[in-house]
Amino acid sequence: LYVLGRDYLADGYGIYVNSQWRYFLGLLGYLLVYTLLIALVMEFVEFGNTGYTINVYKRYPPHVPVATESDESESSSILSEEDAAAAAEKSPPISELSETGGPTDAQIAAGTTFTWHNVNYTVPVAGGRRQLLHDISGYVKPHQMTALMGSSGAGKTTLLDALSQRKTIGKLEGEMLMNGAPQPASFRRITGYAEQQDVHAPLVTVRELLRFSARLRQPRSVSTAETEKDVERVIRLLELTDIADCLVGDPESSDGISLFARKLLTIGSELVAKPKVCFLDEPTSSVDSSSAVKIVQILRRLASVEGQTILCTIHQPSSAIFNEFDRLLLLVRGGHVVYHGDIGDDAHTLINYFERNGAPKCPPTANPAEYILDVVGGTNIDWPQIWSESKERQDVITEIDRVNTLKSEAESDITDVSSREYAHDVPFQIQHLILRMYLMQWRNLQYNGTQVALQAFAALFILFTFYRVSNSVTDLQNQVFAVLQSLLVSILVINTTQPEYFRQRELYARESSTNQYGWLSFGVSVVLVEWIFMAVASTVYFAIFYWVAGLNADGNRAGFFYIMYVMLGLFAMTLGQAIAAFSPNDLIASMLNPVFVTPLAVGSGAFIPYSKIPLLLQKVIYNANPLRYFMEVLVVNQLHDVQIRCRPKEFYQFTSPAGMSCGDYAGDWIQSAPGYIDGLDGSNCRYCPYSVGDQYTSTLNWFFVHRWRNFCIVLGFVMFSVFLVLFMCRFYKVNKR
Repeated sequence: LYVLGRDYLADGYGIYVNSQWRYFLGLLGYLLVYTLLIALVMEFVEFGNTGYTINVYKRYPPHVPVATESDESESSSILSEEDAAAAAEKSPPISELSETGGPTDAQIAAGTTFTWHNVNYTVPVAGGRRQLLHDISGYVKPHQMTALMGSSGAGKTTLLDALSQRKTIGKLEGEMLMNGAPQPASFRRITGYAEQQDVHAPLVTVRELLRFSARLRQPRSVSTAETEKDVERVIRLLELTDIADCLVGDPESSDGISLFARKLLTIGSELVAKPKVCFLDEPTSSVDSSSAVKIVQILRRLASVEGQTILCTIHQPSSAIFNEFDRLLLLVRGGHVVYHGDIGDDAHTLINYFERNGAPKCPPTANPAEYILDVVGGTNIDWPQIWSESKERQDVITEIDRVNTLKSEAESDITDVSSREYAHDVPFQIQHLILRMYLMQWRNLQYNGTQVALQAFAALFILFTFYRVSNSVTDLQNQVFAVLQSLLVSILVINTTQPEYFRQRELYARESSTNQYGWLSFGVSVVLVEWIFMAVASTVYFAIFYWVAGLNADGNRAGFFYIMYVMLGLFAMTLGQAIAAFSPNDLIASMLNPVFVTPLAVGSGAFIPYSKIPLLLQKVIYNANPLRYFMEVLVVNQLHDVQIRCRPKEFYQFTSPAGMSCGDYAGDWIQSAPGYIDGLDGSNCRYCPYSVGDQYTSTLNWFFVHRWRNFCIVLGFVMFSVFLVLFMCRFYKVNKR
């Protein structure tokens, strides 16, 4: 006995073989429609930056007390612009501070010095190792700005990363001392590093971002009120008062502050920590010439008036910018020093050095910065060798020893508290991270709306597909598929949570480099905040779908379904975060998702019955499959003790022998067999294969007694996913330099 496949498809599913070309043309039509829609969107819809920016202000800005003159005089921190200008008039020019044109010994003793001697840096490459920095020595002092220059590939950023302890790969050698002592554990926190890329949280305001940085980097002994005062001083110094309550925004969109303001914000996020040394990587990049001059003038004011110690990489500066610097450290390709010393008025000291050693005369109208770059890159003179044998290099070594001796004799300002790697303990970090992340999530209407819309739309679609399922045999399978579809919708959360995780990890990469918080604080916060919003979206799905679909209305069963569905959302969310945590970018993560999701769905027990799964795969993709336990616990929770009533077409009909009723003929058998017989007193017997839902679930190897066992197993899978996220936060390097 057999049934033709075409008949089975036609009677069972309404699919007809002779319509296959019609189906093909329909698919082709869908392809053309979607292609046309893509073309229209690409042509008429603008994405990304449109060439202008729109300031988006916070609806209810915080009350900020007006700064008074006494407030400014109480602190030796960053001054406001007006006070800085007044102080500059009273303070002598830097050239008059000592006979050599630099800060006096008293100013050196009161400020922060940083020296490095014979710094070498080597990285592994295919076939061996490559040395990027060669025997570099130098120093920076308070009240001075030192420019770090060189052609592309000379190692400017490499040296800056090495000196600021940002290097994570390779071998770094040499002596680096701050105030004549080895760098403390808190070095990255108590020094400022303004990176070239302006990476900021887009959905917080300028003031909120600066307060966050200040609170996590300033010592715990500093009160919140004092921290907020420091933030307001920095805002006034950088002239960000008008946009202090604007959202930072994303540079790829038109909403948010300008590129110039973002650059100032990058500098400001370091200044609020009251850094002892400021490292800046090309602070004038990505802005126009007038903005670049303004940035350097702000740095000049910090050095001259505040006594800040500044080391700054600069690329092809104009004459106006170059003249703001006091000293120059010049590198050539290969990481060799060709000059480190004073620039002098109108760069006379610098130009005289090169002309004295064989360089052509500098034209009077030439830009000194361009002149020296042309000299070291366009002549056949071995400038690194000349420098290594010069008196100027020996003077640098002598000054390094003198500065370190002077600082070692002075009282150190690095206390036991300020030498800690992190300013605050983990609970404090988690508290502020959760508040910041929650604020960002709350304001991210597009992301939250997508999450809720996905759950709501899926709930409505599945609801009308399985509307008011009954307790018939056919609807038993429908209820299983309704639960399966609910699980698959929740698994789709993996794709929506990963982009947000990558955005948060990008912030973590920058902020952890300044020791604002550690991996544990980031991992715990990113899981907890995401779960809050995921629970809300899961609740929307449950409220729309559960009762209208006709599932078990018992309060205990409904409550258990809700708890398990929220837990499923948490599992899917943490699984997506775990995949993203060991992926370098979102493209790789999206390629890895099917590798994890497909076995979970196939091995859940809904597509392939347990008895049909090969023995080896039972142990691999069934017993170790979290979705299998979700499926089992939700299905048995729904069908346990539910009375099954077959529809007329679902009965197996037979006739009892003459003179015997159905009860006489099959009564003993039905006592031990599943199901029930309708019409036991008659001779036309109708057999229903199931009488209660437990008989159906037993064919799937699912049992109600496993409900709480499965709950604990599911909870274990959730905890394992959370552990995997934390594990990858700890060991995956986000700052590979």
